[in-house]
This record gives sequence, structure tokens and C-alpha cells, in this order.
Amino acid sequence: MWRNALGILVVFVALAGCRARAALTPQQEEGKRVYDVGCAHCHEENDLHLEKVPPSLHGLFNKAKLPDGEPATDAEVEQVLMKGKGAMPPFAYQMSREQMQAVIAYLHAGIRK
Repeated sequence: MWRNALGILVVFVALAGCRARAALTPQQEEGKRVYDVGCAHCHEENDLHLEKVPPSLHGLFNKAKLPDGEPATDAEVEQVLMKGKGAMPPFAYQMSREQMQAVIAYLHAGIRK
């Protein structure tokens, strides 16, 4: 009986470990903070009631292309952050380069709530 219980416990722990995410790095934590303050209100909640809903950024770097069709690269995302694109305003004067890099690192980790 104990053997079966132990076997079940081992399987449960292994499955739980598969679902666990690695902790965010300090840079990714900073990126999450910046994202939550400066990006989520459009890309998550759309609390500005924009007519054209901004694209979801979940899994952004799991795809070959960004929502605008450009390659999903750090350089391209940084350009969009700096210069804006379409309805998205530029953030070059609102975010430091380190903050932009932190947001990009966070997007690579996947958006976590």
C-alpha cells in the first residue's frame, strides 16, 4: 500500500514540477513592473476603450512574426517601443533603454499575472 501511495506521490510531484515556471530574473521582474504600468492597460484590459483593440502580447516571441508582420526579434520590438506603430504611441521619451530591454526580457519569459 505504501508503495502505491509513494508512486502516486512521485507522479504528482513530477507533474506539478512540469507546470511550474522558472522564477523571473531581476530584469524580467523590472520588465513586468514596467509592462503592468505602461502596457497592460491597452494590451490586457483595454481600459481606454480603444476602438481597435491592441494585439495580445502573450507568446509574442513564440511566433516568427509580430502582429504587424515584422520579424519577432528584440530589435524590432525595441523599434516599436521607441517609435510607436499604428495607434501605438512611441515610448522613447517615457522609458529608458534599460526599461525597454527589461520589457523585452519579460515578454521573452511570457506574460505572467
